[in-house]
Amino acid sequence: MKNCKLVVIFLLACVLTSCRTTAILTETFESDIIGSLPVKDIPGDPAGDQITYEAVLNPRLRITTSATNTGEKALTFSQAPATGLDSRNQFVGFRGSPTSFTQPLWFYYTGTVTGYGSDLMMDITDGTSVIIVRMIITNSGDVTLMRSLPGEMEWVGNIPPGTSHTTIISLNMNTKKYNLTIIKSGGNIIAKDRPIVFGDLLYYANPAHPSIDFQFNESTFEMRKFIIESVNISRKEP
Repeated sequence: MKNCKLVVIFLLACVLTSCRTTAILTETFESDIIGSLPVKDIPGDPAGDQITYEAVLNPRLRITTSATNTGEKALTFSQAPATGLDSRNQFVGFRGSPTSFTQPLWFYYTGTVTGYGSDLMMDITDGTSVIIVRMIITNSGDVTLMRSLPGEMEWVGNIPPGTSHTTIISLNMNTKKYNLTIIKSGGNIIAKDRPIVFGDLLYYANPAHPSIDFQFNESTFEMRKFIIESVNISRKEP
């Protein structure tokens, strides 16, 4: 009987460990204080996930109330005036805990782009700024994907400004391809079997810190905002 109990305990521990290690990054901003900068070390499981940004970006980042859910919080990333910005420090990143690319990964987030201003760029990287996926949302809401460097872009749809949307990207580095789904009112955007930016996997760190980075350029458009409700990276399909 004792041995049976030990087996049950072992199996339960395996299940709990599996659930715990499925998440690579989980951020909902509910532990942050409204009006403050986002806390860089994300509390709770998984261990080691972070928000990354440099001090020059501070004027553009604030914890705010949610744009869609009463009583909840969000991170507002704006094009407010900020000095010292350049191509290396214009982004806010969500850097996952270390993992390998041997299994498929899911990257997903919910947000709303509002106001007039510059394009919003979203990169999925290996955590060392090497681009795996690049998506751009223009001022008019057009969504384009980078198919290769130095900048071959593909139009895949439109997100009207002010529309809340959830972006889901499933990545399979073994096939060097990903699928994109953007869930929104008025019809979803779907793009399947798109190539990653670099076909040579030797470009990418492995093990890696899978990351989602968002960037506006250095221009000032105070009404231009991306209100981020949540960000997740996981080994499990949402």
